Amino acid sequence: MPTEPGTAVRSSRRERLSITAIVLAFVAVLVLWASLQPLFGSPDEIAHWDAAVQLAMGQGWPDPTHLKLLSATRAGQAEGLGFLQVDRPTLEALLASAPGNGATNQMTQHPPTWYAMAAGVLHLIGYMHLRWDLDLYAMRLMNVAVLGTLPLVVWAAVRRVTRSPRTALVAAASLFLIPQVGFIGTSATNDTPVIILGAVVVWLVCRIVTGDRGWVTLVALAVAASAAVSFKATALPLVPFAVVAVVIAGQGRSRWLRGAVVLVVPVLATSWWWVRNVLVFHTLQPAGLPQSIRTEQFAPGEGPDVGGFVNTEWNRVTNSFWGQYGLLQYPSSPIVIAALSVVAIGVVLVWGFRSGARRTAWLLALLPLFTLAAGLQNNWSTYLRTTTIGGIQGRYYFVLVGVLTVLSAIAWRRFVRDEDDRRRLGRTVVVVAALMTVYGWSVAYRGYYEGFHLKVTTLGLRLLAGQTPLGPVGFGLVAVVALFLLAVAVAVTLAALRSPEARTTLDGSDVRGHGDGHGIRGRSRTVEDAEPTDATSGTGPATASRPVTGDGTAQGWTTALWS
Repeated sequence: MPTEPGTAVRSSRRERLSITAIVLAFVAVLVLWASLQPLFGSPDEIAHWDAAVQLAMGQGWPDPTHLKLLSATRAGQAEGLGFLQVDRPTLEALLASAPGNGATNQMTQHPPTWYAMAAGVLHLIGYMHLRWDLDLYAMRLMNVAVLGTLPLVVWAAVRRVTRSPRTALVAAASLFLIPQVGFIGTSATNDTPVIILGAVVVWLVCRIVTGDRGWVTLVALAVAASAAVSFKATALPLVPFAVVAVVIAGQGRSRWLRGAVVLVVPVLATSWWWVRNVLVFHTLQPAGLPQSIRTEQFAPGEGPDVGGFVNTEWNRVTNSFWGQYGLLQYPSSPIVIAALSVVAIGVVLVWGFRSGARRTAWLLALLPLFTLAAGLQNNWSTYLRTTTIGGIQGRYYFVLVGVLTVLSAIAWRRFVRDEDDRRRLGRTVVVVAALMTVYGWSVAYRGYYEGFHLKVTTLGLRLLAGQTPLGPVGFGLVAVVALFLLAVAVAVTLAALRSPEARTTLDGSDVRGHGDGHGIRGRSRTVEDAEPTDATSGTGPATASRPVTGDGTAQGWTTALWS
């Protein structure tokens, strides 16, 4: 049966059970990451924490370079390894013992949105009267709540584009291949909402380019893009991406109106911050630290090294995208990083843009292209101005996690055509992804608590017990639950990949084998073999004007994720 972009593919009970298990495991993995990291043990966490605390204290949001770190923040950092978890003072006592301010806190270069959210959480828990490490842990758990549904969003996007429930489950489980998402996403950081909102924007774009013409979907896309850019500049490429996607996917003159809606909502709702930056500081995002403002000259006879710049970009981005922990001083094996990077990028470049959903793939690829162009331009201009290659981390590209997963799903389905091979590949990805998460925990633990040695010692465990806000018993419980739920998710997903129930026809009925040659092996009847088509190009059997089942209406949205 051909794939029809407007037709909903209803999910089976086993599929819903599998994605639920993956989401629960993902949340448990995130909680373990939040509990494993030492205090201020991730990039810029100390500055994010300090800015949120000062906002909660009513200090406002001054211009960049004008906010100073609290002396109490530095005191808490210094005390981190010297105090057992039960001996740490309340934030009120810490502030009283170390009054005043110190060095510059660069975080007011960002919009205050995430910090206002964190300040609200601090007020809800009575932050002044709690141990200060519990205040920090509350911020981390807030980010766990924000990021926890990422597998669900990715599953829905991949399912919409490929019409393959099995591929969608594998895509959701593949998020465990990137431990750095959990490590960064559960620290106190403003990167977390950008990750999830970037994925939401991609999911909504996938719905639109596969035939969803409802205004509810369109407005949701505009709101999601608007919300994303209210947190951080790394989300800005989402707006032009969403606008272009809506215009290309539309028909007639109405597409320009729909594109205008997606553009106008962010402009009216959240552009004030960026417009003010341009008017006051003559740049979209001013530098947050004094040393970043200074202009340096290359030595006489020397100039920018293009090769060195490209090599530095590649190494730093790939290392800190997959897994580089601590303040980026605890890297994963370079063999692991190189293998993941080359295979992931290579398959997408070679197989992602072939016949079938070529136009959909190219449209989705606009987001990585916009983001890479913006990041490289910013880093190159900074290099020319300061003679230093800096500001390069994989987390700045985590807005792409959702779209890269969708593109990978399209590419791997092109690359692996045989049904049995697809099943084997899916099982391999699920198992390897879970092992990659465990490996990430191992690298982080050894870096933080064992001097990066390949061992587990009593001293290392004592350091961990003293650092985690949960204490040894609480941390042990979290670790056991995370490992158990991860194992359950793997087992349930593997069972779903083997089960004929996962092979669902486009009309929602199950395809089961009865030995007549038209059941499980009746390839033309299964959605597993239906390649994604372009609702925008007319190459598929249905055009964009086809009525959309369960899409774009208030009633349809009650089951939007399941169709």
